[in-house]
Amino acid sequence: MYGTHDLAYHYEREDFSLGFEQDGGRYCYRRVLNGDKKEHLLLTSGGRVIINPVEPLNLPKNICNALLVEFDHLSIEPGARSTVYLTFPIEIAVFVAGRGNLEVLDVFSWNTQKYTLYGSSDDGTIARYWKSPTYGIPPHLDPFKEGLLTLTISNTTRDWVDLSRVVLEGTGMKIYYDEERVSMQARMRLVSTMVAETSFRDRPFAQGQKKALELYLGRGIPGVERSRFLMDQGL
Repeated sequence: MYGTHDLAYHYEREDFSLGFEQDGGRYCYRRVLNGDKKEHLLLTSGGRVIINPVEPLNLPKNICNALLVEFDHLSIEPGARSTVYLTFPIEIAVFVAGRGNLEVLDVFSWNTQKYTLYGSSDDGTIARYWKSPTYGIPPHLDPFKEGLLTLTISNTTRDWVDLSRVVLEGTGMKIYYDEERVSMQARMRLVSTMVAETSFRDRPFAQGQKKALELYLGRGIPGVERSRFLMDQGL
C-alpha cells in the first residue's frame, strides 16, 4: 500500500479498504477501517496519490508536538554507549499530488491514541503516549501498525543512569519505510542522572528504504528549526 499510485488505486485487507472511484470528471475517495468511514470528493482531471507513514501526532487532532515512549526500566553504566530497539505507533497519511501541489486527503491509524503530560502541570509538555517492549535485536512488526525505533543511548556522566522513557520532538522525525518495515532512528544523550537531550538521525534502517513524505510539508506548514528535545523533567 505504501508508495505512489495513480488515482485508480485500490487496496483491501481484513477490516480495511481504501480506493478511488472515477465518476465523469471527478474522483471519490473512500476509506473504511474497522467500521470508521471516510469519503472525499476530488474535482480533478488526474494526478497521483501518495500513501506513507507520517509523524504519529495527528489523531484525533493536532494536540501536541512530542512523542513519549515508555519502555522497560534499564540502567546504563558510566561512559557507555548502547543501542536498544523500541516500537512507535503508526499513523498513515494519504496525499494527492496535482500540478505541483500536495493536499492531505486523510490520516488514519489502527492504534488507539493516548496522551500524557511529561513534567509538571505548570510547565510540562503534552505528549503522545506509547508503551513499548525493549528489544535487543530488531523485532518483526506489522508495518501498518508499529514502526521500529532504533534508540542509541550515550551516557556522558560518571554515574550509572536509570531510565524508562524517551521524549522525542515531532518536528524532527525522519521516517523511512519499505514493504516490510517502517523505521526511524534517534539519539538520547544523558547529561546527568535526571536530564537528557534527544534528537533524530536522518537515515534509513535498511538499504532501499524510502524517506516518508512529512505531513508538515504536505500541509504547507513552514519548517520548524527545533529538532531536539531536552528531557529535564526526569528519565
